[in-house]
Order: sequence, then C-alpha cells, then structure tokens
Amino acid sequence: MKRYIYINDDETSQDLYCANRLSNRKYTLMNFLPKNLWEQFSRFMNQYFLLIACLQLWSLITPVNPASTWGPLIFIFAVSATKEAWDDYNRYLSDKKANEKEVWVVKQGIKKLIQSQDIRVGNIVWLRENDEVPCDLVLIGTSDPQGVCYVETAALDGETDLKTRLIPAACMGMDFELLHKIK
Repeated sequence: MKRYIYINDDETSQDLYCANRLSNRKYTLMNFLPKNLWEQFSRFMNQYFLLIACLQLWSLITPVNPASTWGPLIFIFAVSATKEAWDDYNRYLSDKKANEKEVWVVKQGIKKLIQSQDIRVGNIVWLRENDEVPCDLVLIGTSDPQGVCYVETAALDGETDLKTRLIPAACMGMDFELLHKIK
C-alpha cells in the first residue's frame, strides 16, 4: 500500500490521517463508573468479598449484621475509585499541557505559532536547539553544514545518549529560504 504525504495541505491530511492529539486517559465521564467497577470486580479477592457480603444478606445463614461487611467493602471500593479518578485527572492535565504546547510551523513561507495538537501530517515543523519534538518528523534541514542533528530519546526509551540523525541526501545543501517556500 502506497502512502502519500501532502506538504502543507491540512485539508487533505485531516481527512487521511489522525490528529496529533495526545490522550493517555483511561476513563471518560460516561464510562468511569462501569469501567472502574469492572476492573474492581475482575480481582479475585473483590469477587470473594462481594460473595461473602451477598451471603450475609441472607438472614437464615448468618447472625451478623450485613452492614459490618458491606460498609468496609463499599469504603474500599470508594477509596480505590477515588484514587483511580485522581490519577486519571492528572493524566488529563498532563495531556492537556502537552497538547497545548506551542510550536512553530512553516506554511507558505510564513512561520506561524500553533498548538502541538493542531500539527497535521505534512506540516513543516521548525525546531530550535533543545526543543522537544512534538510529533513524528522527517528531518529535512539543520543548521549544521553536514546535515547532522543530535536527538535525545530519554522520554521514549530511557537512554540519555544523544542519537545522530542525518538529513536525506536530496535535502543536503538546501537553502533555508527554499524550505520556507515549500508547498
């Protein structure tokens, strides 16, 4: 299957490719309760305690007040659900911060500041030294005369060594002004 990338053609790219929006959330407001309960009851110990609590509702086989079992069970589920909700909210905030980070793109020869979630396939992203790379990129130019770029991938693989990347031979020696005018 062939894949075509249209440079600086947001309309075509928007129809063919997914957005650059980051989402690490586990839950939504609509699915939190059922999904969290499913996860809670997929643990064997929780199933066991639910069975015991249900059996204690039957007054013929137990002399114990059902509240003595249901109270702690509900408390444990509530604490666990609250912790999951808090963790998911923090993931949401982290995603929001990453999605709203501003980056430079070059369109029709003009550098424009946009949010990283608005980057489309085919956009020319302008990065400076020590900038975080906001998406998968093809390197088409560097300020180095030999076309060398050093990339730290610690966020991806944990390695702090700089990795060497070279621009393609077809882009070697291309003038930066020409890069601005690519359409």
